[in-house]
Amino acid sequence: YEMASFLTLHPVSDVTILPVFQAVVFSSGLCVCYIYNLSVVVLRMFVDNRFVMYAFTLSATMWFAYVVRMWARDKEAINMRLSNFTVKNCLCFNESDRPVVYHNISALMMASKVVPNGTDEEDALSAFDALVRRDLPSAFVSVHRPCAFTYTQLVMIGSAMDGVKALDQMSS
Repeated sequence: YEMASFLTLHPVSDVTILPVFQAVVFSSGLCVCYIYNLSVVVLRMFVDNRFVMYAFTLSATMWFAYVVRMWARDKEAINMRLSNFTVKNCLCFNESDRPVVYHNISALMMASKVVPNGTDEEDALSAFDALVRRDLPSAFVSVHRPCAFTYTQLVMIGSAMDGVKALDQMSS
């Protein structure tokens, strides 16, 4: 209901939705880079075998690839849910509230002139479904841009990946 209210009263450009899994991917990337670099330093002190280093690199890369693949699946699921959205399939915390929510969405669609006054509830809810399918996907910033992360986030991951090496080289 809150999303219905916001979408009918404000332009969709005022909405930015960041999927929860994006934070998991970002945090995982930072952790993998940090642990990898720390482990490389420790391994080089005790192991002089390049095969061990390559195996460790491969395992870290495979783990991060798994997390990124889960993120891709999550993005695809978001796109599918949005393209097939209907308010009737939404979860309602208390099912006895569903008729009230439907009535309020219907009234809001009429008050905001998305549908004419006197439109029956079914048609108003269908108009809301169409509004969500048309407008809401553009609010999912990270789902539709080529790179899920902002420049600042990429700099942070890059710093975790090679920043320590760069600082070490500058100090020597």
